[in-house]
Amino acid sequence: MEQLTKRILAIVLIAVIGVGIGITVWVFVAPYSWGAKDVPGLEDQDIPEDQIIRMGVISGLYDIQGDAELKAARLAAKHINLDGGINVGGKDYFIGITAEDTDESNPNLDTTKGVAAAERIISYKRVQFLLGGFRTESLDVYLETILNAQIPFISVGAATDSFCQNVLDNYPRYKYFFRIMPINSTSLGAEIFHYLLTFAAMNGVNKFGLLYEDLDWTKPTVAGLKAGIPYYGSALGAQVVASVGYPTTVNQLNMDDYIDDIDLNGTQILIPIISAQGGILMMDSYARKQPGFVISGIDVQSQLDTFWDDTNGDCLYETVLQAVYNISKTAYTVDFWNAYAAEYGFDPLYTGVGAYDAVNLYAQAINETQSFAADDIIDYLEGYDKANYYEGVSGRLAFTPSHDQYEGYPYGYTLFVQWQPGDTPGTGKKVVVPSPTGATTWIYPPSMWTGAYLLPEWSGWAFNT
Repeated sequence: MEQLTKRILAIVLIAVIGVGIGITVWVFVAPYSWGAKDVPGLEDQDIPEDQIIRMGVISGLYDIQGDAELKAARLAAKHINLDGGINVGGKDYFIGITAEDTDESNPNLDTTKGVAAAERIISYKRVQFLLGGFRTESLDVYLETILNAQIPFISVGAATDSFCQNVLDNYPRYKYFFRIMPINSTSLGAEIFHYLLTFAAMNGVNKFGLLYEDLDWTKPTVAGLKAGIPYYGSALGAQVVASVGYPTTVNQLNMDDYIDDIDLNGTQILIPIISAQGGILMMDSYARKQPGFVISGIDVQSQLDTFWDDTNGDCLYETVLQAVYNISKTAYTVDFWNAYAAEYGFDPLYTGVGAYDAVNLYAQAINETQSFAADDIIDYLEGYDKANYYEGVSGRLAFTPSHDQYEGYPYGYTLFVQWQPGDTPGTGKKVVVPSPTGATTWIYPPSMWTGAYLLPEWSGWAFNT
């Protein structure tokens, strides 16, 4: 206890010294007091602190990715707690959830905020298990604080390959890191070009464009697409004719210029790689200008059911990669989807899918090992492989030696979902479209398709369909 008190006082001192350089100041003199207020589903009961399993969400909580992580983590904890919690050594324990904001969604990123959030959630709130993150440039910095504390961390939002490569390169330090959402950047790129090259072959087109955030997480995907499209599409003469990386400070005028340039280069299929607000700007330009290409790729905001209203319907015909939809991807997907929508009034984002699975993974590991020790939990998670997988809401979870999830059906894979006209005028709906990669090598099987792909009526290039 004396060591912990010294640690806390040291953090307070650092925070006070940091006032002049913009570090957030905290004022506290004792460890955070955990109670029923932190235990979803049991807030009105008397839950002693020593019966609370302390789990934390660390992320940019005021943007859609981090908000979804916290909401889904609380929902998972609520379900576990209302089901009686976890019995360890004859004593009942319940999942507590706390969170700290890293401000990692801010275009003007200040990585010291992420480090401060990590220090606070570890030393003040004394979490035993962590999950979260989504922006590589921020997570890459504050993750080191988490590793210093030797706390298990499940990543549910950052796709960059290097995080899991670190586990192979320096296992003793990075063994605490696992990723379950999304599949890594390289695999995302592979799914995109496997899907789109077959799509292109079926429709007699071969010119691709890339529009992406100029951030670390997009680099492996962009590099993979630039190399993979002409290589695997050589029989089609496939080529990348336009490639635009834009800053996070992009505005509508900038986006209009990008769309014009991409169209002028003869692009037939535009692949976006976007995690933030750029998707709204892109679809605004697309609807107004009606260029001669279709859009199919990564646009995180477009995963939300609110995107139709956010764009005033301008997202019509956009196809995006989405972790889950309201279909039976696994035996648990539909129940999760409906429970999340009922709890919060809107559909879950991919980070929420990952967070829900992460809390349940931790709970399963604690229950089976009858332990809270980090090494015991790590050993248990490493035991999930293709022969012994964990069935989550997003698919079968099994870990590679690098603590990344295995990619490819029925493990880590994505759905291609298109915005189409709704059943009444002025409304929109989403359809899981076919994944035409071969009769026996679908990215996902025909049982998951909910409708046919639709072409925009204004497309200026000819399809062979």
